[in-house]
Amino acid sequence: ISEPIKYFDDDRLFDYMDGAAEIPKSYSFKSLGSAKYQKSKDVKLEVAIFEMQSDEDAFGYYSIRVFLEHSPSSKDRLIPLDHPGHLYSNVGALTFWKGNYAIILQPEIGRPDDETLIAFAKKIASKIQDKGKLPASLTRLPTQDKVPGTERLVRGKAGFDAAITFMPKDTFQLNTRPAITAADYKLPGKAVTTFIATYRSEKEARTAFSAFRSILSPNATRADTVYGEFGRQKGCAAAISGSRLAVVIGLSDRSQASKFLPHLVSAVK
Repeated sequence: ISEPIKYFDDDRLFDYMDGAAEIPKSYSFKSLGSAKYQKSKDVKLEVAIFEMQSDEDAFGYYSIRVFLEHSPSSKDRLIPLDHPGHLYSNVGALTFWKGNYAIILQPEIGRPDDETLIAFAKKIASKIQDKGKLPASLTRLPTQDKVPGTERLVRGKAGFDAAITFMPKDTFQLNTRPAITAADYKLPGKAVTTFIATYRSEKEARTAFSAFRSILSPNATRADTVYGEFGRQKGCAAAISGSRLAVVIGLSDRSQASKFLPHLVSAVK
């Protein structure tokens, strides 16, 4: 350890993350411990351990971090830990979760090698007794054409805008705090995002469905389904059943959106 461990509670998280603290706070953040390790002047590694309220919260924050860290140049690969972790060899970082903890290993100086990162991750994981379970809501996501490792839990407007798509207005009634699961899908010539929002009541879900339907133009609507265009998104679709709303954004056109609708209908049943 190259310097004293620093601890941040909920009130002080902005001191560590500035404006980015809003996202972990939406996952019932409890505390953060940050330690820095250095063997040589060329490499310094930070270990940041986020303690959340539950294992679902930990997975949620981990999933958003992984999504935000991904880029065409990141070249991440999955590492077999208690739950698969994401290793970014070209920058020297590793992100994983276990129990109610989300753990970020990232360089402050230089680039730690893969062996060091994996050894740190295994050591930390061995200190956490509870493995934690994947959120059951992930099983509702359509499986066909889903890109492995892109599953994520989304909470709050900031998380939605960052991990799904930016919406200038709160079309999906995110102020009511629906539980949202999302994943990416690789279709012919197109990568798209699908999400399922579970609201506290059918009324809240219907309000969101109606608001989304109103911004699609032109649209083809039935009682519980809709598809059309939204801004630059040429193919969008949604299906509703009870308090669940499933939406796909980013399809090539309205025709592809209509063909994707059966997957959404199955997801909300």
